[in-house]
Amino acid sequence: MKLLDIPFNDRRRRYLVVHPDGLSNQLAFSSTTTTQAFEALGSSRFFVSQDQKILAKVVPDKFPRRQAPLKWLLRDYLEKRWLGQTDARKEYRSLQVLRRAGLATPRCYGWGVSLNPGNHNGSLLLMEHVQNAQPGGEVFNKLDEQGRLAFLERFCLEVARLAGAGYAHRDLHYDNLLIDKNGDILWIDTHVRRLPTKSADQWPALKRSLTVTKLRGEAYHSLAETRLHALFIGDESAASHRG
Repeated sequence: MKLLDIPFNDRRRRYLVVHPDGLSNQLAFSSTTTTQAFEALGSSRFFVSQDQKILAKVVPDKFPRRQAPLKWLLRDYLEKRWLGQTDARKEYRSLQVLRRAGLATPRCYGWGVSLNPGNHNGSLLLMEHVQNAQPGGEVFNKLDEQGRLAFLERFCLEVARLAGAGYAHRDLHYDNLLIDKNGDILWIDTHVRRLPTKSADQWPALKRSLTVTKLRGEAYHSLAETRLHALFIGDESAASHRG
């Protein structure tokens, strides 16, 4: 563990960083047009280090301390911070799951928590800032139909690989992917959950992770469901046959 005082846009915050990997004691972060683009896709705040190598993802408290003091105390402060249930810790662990499953992710430099009740940004994840990469949804929208089908095939192969390791993604959509300058897929925003223990319950749970809206329409949703079913059931049958 490492206790760091980190300036964010010149406002200093103290975090206890767990599993620090090659972190300098002199980190400083600021907002850029790139981090603002990331923020437009979700509710988290993003900052980039001065050397452009590390991206900080900051998740604010769910409940305002003044308007909902009891909920803030029980959920945001005690449960998330003191009991270690922050978004950053969960995402860090999910990154490890993805890597063990053979999926590519940005390098993670550790996760942090602020125990200062005056800091409403209690959750901190530090990961590699992948430059010259684009959100998967942005890439998908620019492709022609043949390119979209190829993208969807790669997407399903990766989802099936994760399912083969016993997990499903909690929020499965293209903007949870980055496409790097070589065209390779990197998984970001990586909250996962275990698939049910019973084999009969696994495909229905995986199927529920696919939604029409997040896959850009019924046609792509139907294609993804059919392809993922073939990949997942095929893997299950092969594993059963080998057993």
